[in-house]
Amino acid sequence: DHNEKRYYCGFRLLTLGWSDGSTCLPVSFNLLSSANQENRLVTMAEIDKRTNGYKRRVESLSKAPDALKELVRQAHQSGISADYLLFDSWFAFPSTIIGLLEQKQQVICMLKAMKTITYGYKGFDLTLNDLYKNVRKRCGRAKILASTLVELGTDAKGEPVMAKIVFVRNRSTKKWLALLSTDVNLADEEIIKLYKRRWDIEVFFKITKSYLRLAKEFQSRSYDALVAHTAIVFARYIMLELARRTN
Repeated sequence: DHNEKRYYCGFRLLTLGWSDGSTCLPVSFNLLSSANQENRLVTMAEIDKRTNGYKRRVESLSKAPDALKELVRQAHQSGISADYLLFDSWFAFPSTIIGLLEQKQQVICMLKAMKTITYGYKGFDLTLNDLYKNVRKRCGRAKILASTLVELGTDAKGEPVMAKIVFVRNRSTKKWLALLSTDVNLADEEIIKLYKRRWDIEVFFKITKSYLRLAKEFQSRSYDALVAHTAIVFARYIMLELARRTN
């Protein structure tokens, strides 16, 4: 739990949502466990490998970036498409972003300054902090401090993958925020405007937890029961959102 800075025995809910700026709908989810058996409360029960329950259990053991790509693949396979996939810095790794591009999915995401993650800039591999120091800043008290093109790495064909990074002034602190877009033709202002829509899923989480009693309606150690409960809560949310949009 990144709010309380401690670990709990349970499942991490990874949710894929769709939004047009007015309506946010949950598309799919994965209740993630751990690939490390020592971190699990109980071992996986032996069930028929042909069942959806078994498939769900196998998916729960995947790493979060792999689970993200699988949720996007399932959405595309179901006929659900989106211009951009928005996510915060939890998944902002070059390898993950390149993998999503190979699924023909453009990405806009928040970046986190890490010493192990670098971006290609003018022949050098720079961390996000070093990149900010080297790019040309805008004058005055501009809300958009700077923007530049960087190289994320290479794709499966060995071709370089380019992206645009936009540095934005943080209103609450003296520091800056960095947004990345794989669509390098987007204007800086448009990247910021589109990323703001990611907040819709935070509102979704607030409603499902506080009003629809997600993970509070009952207690169970059955993985199938938890999956069913989550699906029912999401279905109820979709009904409420449909009524709100209609009216």
